[in-house]
Amino acid sequence: NHKSSELAMRVFERGSGETRSCGTGTVAAVAANLHRTGRVTGTSTVDVPGGKVEVTVDEHTSTLTGPAVLLASGHLDPAWWNDIES
Repeated sequence: NHKSSELAMRVFERGSGETRSCGTGTVAAVAANLHRTGRVTGTSTVDVPGGKVEVTVDEHTSTLTGPAVLLASGHLDPAWWNDIES
């Protein structure tokens, strides 16, 4: 039963605060909603601050489809990597 539904969610990540999206969170929200409604499989659209994504859950896998947008870019000092590896 792949009945479609729509959910809305916000994401708060410890140490980062509110974020625009979370792939794991959107899949978990759909799985929880399916369980709540007595279903095992289905497809839902999840509206997060970063846009809408579509999640399909079946008996063995889940698939997340949505936009990927570059929000920032930058350069790290190579010494930074040395500090975190030691």
